[in-house]
Amino acid sequence: MSGSGRLAGRRAIVTGSTSGIGAAIAGRFAAEGASVVLTGRRAAEGERTAATIRAAGGDARFLAGDATDEEFVQSLVRFTREQCGGLDILVNNAGIAPAGPLEQMSRQSWDEVVACNLTSMFLVSKHAIADLRASDHASIITLGSTFGVVGAAGSVAYAMTKAAAISFSRSLALELAPDGVRVNALCPGATRTEFLETWAEATGDREATMGWLLDRHPLGRLGTVDEQADAALFLASDESSFVTGHALMVDGGYTAQ
Repeated sequence: MSGSGRLAGRRAIVTGSTSGIGAAIAGRFAAEGASVVLTGRRAAEGERTAATIRAAGGDARFLAGDATDEEFVQSLVRFTREQCGGLDILVNNAGIAPAGPLEQMSRQSWDEVVACNLTSMFLVSKHAIADLRASDHASIITLGSTFGVVGAAGSVAYAMTKAAAISFSRSLALELAPDGVRVNALCPGATRTEFLETWAEATGDREATMGWLLDRHPLGRLGTVDEQADAALFLASDESSFVTGHALMVDGGYTAQ
């Protein structure tokens, strides 16, 4: 595991980090010297991801649980404090993205999207703030999306939560600026992950959906998890020390059109 030590000595929580962008962010932070606590509902995948990071020389722990459960969230923050000595960086990455017309969406599915994508962000941020205030390098990164700033037929609920994530970040950035806690949103374009594949399959026509996505990215390709992790590293590091309340589009030009 090689890196320049940009996060040396810092402590991070990354939610939804059992795979995909979350796992890549956790790995990149560890490579840059951070002690990372991964969390998610898929225990086997989470333990495997943490073990891979440790095998590469990083400092990583996994705590299985549901970030929509307030008691678990409190135990997650306490675990991080006890195991790592505090908290400097929080990445709110947990999320789901069911696809389909709004009129066919069940109330249960709607509630699940809101809980996983928004309530988790609220709960983890709320209970992490006291620890972050004690840090000289505090940063909260929430995962938005290009769908948070453009329309997304067939993904109304998901897009709504990502727009909310951006607004949440801007408002919380103002609230916590006097405490020196920075808050920003990372907004990926289409990124090659299991998450994207699941969403594309749920549309009912994977090939058409993937072609549609490619057509809307001017760089002519989808993003990679490493590119998203690089952006998260920038937002977590001192390189972005004067950046707060910002929504960073890492989208191959999707939202520039």
